[in-house]
Amino acid sequence: MNRIARAHIFLSILTIISGFNYTIAKIAMPVPIQPSSIIWIRMCCTTIFFFFFILLAKRSFFIAAEDRLRLFLCAIFGITINQIFFFEGLSRTMPINTSLIMAGIPITVFILSAIFLKEKMNWMNTLGLTLSAAGAALLLLDSKGKLNGLFIGDLFILINAISYGIFLILARQLMQKYDSVTVIFWIFLIGACLTFPYSYANYTHTDWAHLPVLVWLAVGFIVVFATIVNYYIGVDVLKDVSPAVSSMYVYIQPIFTTAIAMYFGSDKMDAQKLFYALAILLGVYLVSKSTGKKTLVDDKKGPA
Repeated sequence: MNRIARAHIFLSILTIISGFNYTIAKIAMPVPIQPSSIIWIRMCCTTIFFFFFILLAKRSFFIAAEDRLRLFLCAIFGITINQIFFFEGLSRTMPINTSLIMAGIPITVFILSAIFLKEKMNWMNTLGLTLSAAGAALLLLDSKGKLNGLFIGDLFILINAISYGIFLILARQLMQKYDSVTVIFWIFLIGACLTFPYSYANYTHTDWAHLPVLVWLAVGFIVVFATIVNYYIGVDVLKDVSPAVSSMYVYIQPIFTTAIAMYFGSDKMDAQKLFYALAILLGVYLVSKSTGKKTLVDDKKGPA
């Protein structure tokens, strides 16, 4: 199996994990565990895991001085902002809304690529951007054009999606130069330090001794699969595929998220939300299609 095919299989696995994560995370928060406490657990457990992984596997901790600013920015956008706004947003909105807004990550990547990498605009990606933006805006509004009750949560998820798009672009250069576990360790260690003031108070006030078994299982899934596995595979595949290809997989997530959320009764899909979903996903498809040929050619060449 070549590395490109392997990368696409891993991205498919991550899509399924993320689909479950939107519903499973709602079991643990905002009651009985606050989002900030969940974030702190993720940060600490992941940092410790990769610290010992590097030691036992005899990998290197070294990051060159000229790459440390980029590493710090990856920690800010890929961990600190990303995690805070994702969990605070998810605790205030519904799983399907979250997955639909997260499906806009390829749009973020494309816009940033157009600004910083001089990606060309054409009628297809312009139409795609317009459709996705309109679908996301309508999702934030109710049928009367007023902000819906989930607006703050949806807005936080939107900020999270933008932040993660920035992270994907920043991280690829590091992934091509260093071992992925080294990069993950440092961005989580930096992220843990940056989120400490935000997380500590709620963490110490959580009644950990009396949490139900189901909540602990949810926390375990979040830490092991949605964090350690997700970041290790997600960052590692950037060695073999571009940020644009990696981000395109998030528009498959709403399919899994909707099915899982409806099965467990944690959310429902109505005709109005389906219409907004189609607008967002069609927009993402058009943007992806307009840049897809160039991206696939670049990826077949392998890492730069």
